[in-house]
Amino acid sequence: MTDAPASVGPAARLRAEAAPLREACLRHPFVHGIGAGTLAPEVFARWVCQDWLYLQRYVEVLGRAARIAPTAEARARWSELRALTVDHELDLHRAFAARFGLSAEALDATAPYEATRAYGRFLAESASSYPLLVAAVVPCGVGYVEIARALAAQPAPADARYADWIRTYDDPVFREAVAWMEAELDGHGSSDGRVEETYHAGARHELAFWEALWAGGPAAG
Repeated sequence: MTDAPASVGPAARLRAEAAPLREACLRHPFVHGIGAGTLAPEVFARWVCQDWLYLQRYVEVLGRAARIAPTAEARARWSELRALTVDHELDLHRAFAARFGLSAEALDATAPYEATRAYGRFLAESASSYPLLVAAVVPCGVGYVEIARALAAQPAPADARYADWIRTYDDPVFREAVAWMEAELDGHGSSDGRVEETYHAGARHELAFWEALWAGGPAAG
């Protein structure tokens, strides 16, 4: 576990503590295949479908954050992030589905992997309080920011579909949204002793998600 100075806020400390899990995601063969452009299209299509399911629950959680956040400014910001997810990220998945030979009907008919269902259940359960909700969603955002940053520093993959995926998550708007969520964690993350446990659970779910995508399941029972 990586140590962080005691004076830093919860977000930086927890980000540092979760570094081994995040590094495992960065080194994962699924992620490496995106960066190299060598991931088999049918394997990447698993991400399109399973992340589509994840985002359905994620949108619900963002909506709850927009209702229970303690300030009007935060409620407005969560509402904006929910709209961004619905209007941009879900459209991105529809576009990727078409580029990988998947229909809209195929997306909607996707059967969840056990890791996908467990991740969604974790998000829903963590939404019982505002600090836990924030701690649950931050690791996903941090993970994608770090993955995209690392892959963007490499030569772009020849497959334009993978290059576009990298550019999407290396977008400054996405990075700024994650930075804002980490600031919310700093502002509210010390009021509940379960925040640290929730954050690390979220980081473990991220790695389990990549593992399931690589293995192709198992499907939820």
